[in-house]
Amino acid sequence: MIHIDEHYYYLLVNFCCISIPFIFSFHPKLNFYKKWPEFFVGTIVMMAIFIPWDMYFTKIGIWGFNNQYLSGIYLFNLPIEEWLFFICIPYACTFTYHCIQYFTQNVVLPSIFKNILWVIAAVCFAVAFLNFDKTYTFTTHLLTGLYLLYHLLIKKSPYLKKFMLTFLILLVPFIISNGVLTGVYFWEYPFILTDVNSITEKIVWYNNAENLQIRIFSMPIDDLSYGLTMLLLVTSVFEMVSSRRAKSVVL
Repeated sequence: MIHIDEHYYYLLVNFCCISIPFIFSFHPKLNFYKKWPEFFVGTIVMMAIFIPWDMYFTKIGIWGFNNQYLSGIYLFNLPIEEWLFFICIPYACTFTYHCIQYFTQNVVLPSIFKNILWVIAAVCFAVAFLNFDKTYTFTTHLLTGLYLLYHLLIKKSPYLKKFMLTFLILLVPFIISNGVLTGVYFWEYPFILTDVNSITEKIVWYNNAENLQIRIFSMPIDDLSYGLTMLLLVTSVFEMVSSRRAKSVVL
């Protein structure tokens, strides 16, 4: 049996998330590697927002990291694994989105995928304004609600249905990866967990006074809004750069 040093657990999570998408990026029908410029621009834009957010929340103790599961390499006040998280997770998502674009290019998706985003926006606003006193909950849900309204009402983004389908498909691996990060043996906990203090082994810990104190296994339910906003931002820039590159080729 292969023994993995626990100091590499977070790195292993990142590797597992990106490995299969990376390998299939070179599939002759998918050719996702040709979309790397669009992906990296989207990721850099996202990181320009999410990394400072992450650094500040780490500084004030909204969340933090367990050195037991880290390599010990830090950049500013964030472990290198956290920086890689903001590359590996978006890569897996954008690759999946690209695949859905390829396989549904001649398919008109039903309106339910867009309607789900309307419901999510409404729920996010309700959760935010009912939880002024919870920094993580209020911030992430308010930003998610506002960003969704921007796409739905102002930008009227044509790719929202395919993005929502992508996000729904990725919910299971998203919950698994975040489950390992927030409770190494996450499967030992109930699907809906309210006894947050029962979680022992954590790669990433949360100040439970600043979130809803409801977990999906060990993952704070607030992470769903956080992840949706992060991935939609990457997808939005990805689409914008793809459109501009396509127009420049035509010209």
